[in-house]
Amino acid sequence: MNELETLSALYHATCRIGLSDRLDDLLSAVLGQAHELIRFDHCAVMLYEPETGRLRVRKVLGYADATDEVQSVALPRGHGLSGWAAEHRQAVRVADVRKDPRYVPGLPDARSSLVVPMVVSNQVAGVFNVESTREDAFTETHEKLLTVLGSQAGLAILGSRARERLQHRIEQLHALYRISQLASGQDDLDTTLSAILGVTEELVPDGHVAVLLLDEASRSLTVRASRGYTEGVGGLRIPVGRGLTGRCAETGEAQLANDLAHVTDYIEGVPGARSEIALPLKVDGRVIGVLNAESSTPGAYGDDHVQPLTVVAHQAAVVIRAAQLNEEMRCLAVTDPLTGLHNRRYFAEKLEEHVRRARRYGEELVLLLLDCDRLKKINDVHGHLAGDRALQAIADVMKITLRDTDVLARLGGDEFAVLLVEADQERGERVMERLAGTVRGLRLMSEEGGDLGLSISIGQSTFPESGSEAKALLREADIALYRSKRLTRERAPVSRAISGVIEFERNRSSGRPGPVPEAVLVDPDDEPREGPAGG
Repeated sequence: MNELETLSALYHATCRIGLSDRLDDLLSAVLGQAHELIRFDHCAVMLYEPETGRLRVRKVLGYADATDEVQSVALPRGHGLSGWAAEHRQAVRVADVRKDPRYVPGLPDARSSLVVPMVVSNQVAGVFNVESTREDAFTETHEKLLTVLGSQAGLAILGSRARERLQHRIEQLHALYRISQLASGQDDLDTTLSAILGVTEELVPDGHVAVLLLDEASRSLTVRASRGYTEGVGGLRIPVGRGLTGRCAETGEAQLANDLAHVTDYIEGVPGARSEIALPLKVDGRVIGVLNAESSTPGAYGDDHVQPLTVVAHQAAVVIRAAQLNEEMRCLAVTDPLTGLHNRRYFAEKLEEHVRRARRYGEELVLLLLDCDRLKKINDVHGHLAGDRALQAIADVMKITLRDTDVLARLGGDEFAVLLVEADQERGERVMERLAGTVRGLRLMSEEGGDLGLSISIGQSTFPESGSEAKALLREADIALYRSKRLTRERAPVSRAISGVIEFERNRSSGRPGPVPEAVLVDPDDEPREGPAGG
């Protein structure tokens, strides 16, 4: 190639640079132009990272099977031929790399090397690292051509990086805006977390993100929401102090690992993950959880991720805490503070809801109304604290005896309600016997050391036999409960009273006359009832 052809090739090569907005596309174009000017065997473009002081391989050409290995190389500034060229802002031509102590061994067949820094206004954007399998393959002309091309490429690279930073900043500000908008909404916690993850996964490579919330009582983190993880990760508990997320919660500081193979206590989330970043969710200086991201790419996260994600995590923590408080307020509005069961308002709404569903799909329901026998006597003799303990004990029996799908509530005073979903009369009777027997077997001691002798009365109604409306079911169950109370003998063993009540209700609901216990007396210690509610 004569001088005119060389200058023409250089002119056209520099003109083609800068037409790509994406940095990877730009570097591919730069490598292509370099290869046209210099027929090398291998070339790597290394970019300088000011935040770490390292040169990192970003794009390669001609390395074949060794491409992955070469692309993982990162050199401190001043280290190796590339580091020396960047440090001194000078090109380096080596006729035989085996004789230069600065050379960092790479490909075993490399013989000569040409390293040219990309310098713009004394600022190093990166270096060309060109190698050949022949000794003394590069000339002064090659060095000048790459120097001119490198200046133009460096300008384009710095411009592209500036555009990338600006774009990332715009994305971060947009993410913060979208997360801050969640604070003004009334969404539940799960919906809020899902929205936060949707924003976060746009800012991190691979999009494997999760929110873990801290349980102060157990000092553990629970995965509450995730994107890109396996289904089994939901509900996973991680002790504070263990793994990156545990250490993040313990220290309140961001944790970063770019090679999980060297993290001895790594807790697997994404199969084949190589990088992980964990950021604390803090409100008023207190950690409430962790925002976590994982990638299958080594070295996927750097300072350019830590800083913006820290800002996002701070904003997300405020929104999450607000959603938690809203959830707690909603829970308090429908929860009985003494027993922890749902209250009358919640139960009435759920009863209406399930009755509508049962009518639509032809399902069966059982409604049970319960109350504590002789509660007035317990309060009068042993005090109201003993009465509260009795009510709490009955509620605990209900919680451990019934299914999660059943609806439990304290309606007020000593009266409780149970809605057995998708259950028939036979199951209702089994549940009645189990509840009554378990309560009867409790040994709840008074402060004086005596057994309070708890027992309950139960009334049952069924859908659709007892009625097709919620009010009808409540009325029939209340009538049954009223009869149960009357059938409780004053001093008869509780087992006889309960078995008699259940037998009476079983026969009554089937339409058959049944045996009634010999003596039907109203317990004088019970409050008088005005009659069935809704009657």
